[in-house]
Amino acid sequence: MDPEVRAHFPDGIATSAQIDARIARSKLSIEANRYPEFAVIELATGRFAGRAGFGLIEGGEIEVGYVFLKEFWGRGLAQESLRALLAWAKENLTVPRIVAYAPSTHSASLNVMRKAGMRLFKTDNMHGVSCDFYYYLL
Repeated sequence: MDPEVRAHFPDGIATSAQIDARIARSKLSIEANRYPEFAVIELATGRFAGRAGFGLIEGGEIEVGYVFLKEFWGRGLAQESLRALLAWAKENLTVPRIVAYAPSTHSASLNVMRKAGMRLFKTDNMHGVSCDFYYYLL
């Protein structure tokens, strides 16, 4: 994985073992909780652009998140993906809200959350990094 893509992740570049573990956790989450993760494919080319989906975070809330390969940055895919995920959540999940967070310094991701209609509710430490947390009411 590109170090620039992972620059805002507290654990940095993932190893193959960490990627395999994440895939296994995602499969279990889908089976147990119906919180899917999706591959994001660029329609024009059919190329893999990144991933987006849901997961459980500390405290038991459902998080929405996304990450894209660097070559796909600036194309609006994060915005489009987040809006689609929030619409999917409204139709398929029975929780009162969805949360998202990013490091307080990651202005691009925080802007995506705001533009999708998410609202800031706290700044807190997550995995040793100061993060802004947003919510979206379902």
